[in-house]
Amino acid sequence: MLTRLVERGGRPAAVSPTIPLRAGEKQFGWFPVDVIGDDRRLAVVTSQRLVLGAESFDLRSVTGLRPRPDDWSLTLDIRGRGTVEIVGPWVPWLSVVLCAEIHGAAFPPGYAPVIPAPRRARRLVTVQ
Repeated sequence: MLTRLVERGGRPAAVSPTIPLRAGEKQFGWFPVDVIGDDRRLAVVTSQRLVLGAESFDLRSVTGLRPRPDDWSLTLDIRGRGTVEIVGPWVPWLSVVLCAEIHGAAFPPGYAPVIPAPRRARRLVTVQ
């Protein structure tokens, strides 16, 4: 549903802040994620940054997003930091929110989500 809202030009709803926000910044959510090569951290996503535990990354410094919804993971390329990969059940939601803020779309440019084709009902005919 969030994907469809973003594709129609909508934005996620802001929630009550759990961290100090900058001027004009909105918080969209917070939840635990596993950072590959590190430990579990609390992720906070806002309109201007992604906070992973004690680290904060400006969304302007994110140069690439590679979501993998099947694995519940997201790889972020961050200028000056390198690659950060996060995993968890809320990560697909997080990737849609980040793409909405960075690209104005539910998915990053060049990313084609795999959407299964509708199955047609087949009639079985008995041959006598």
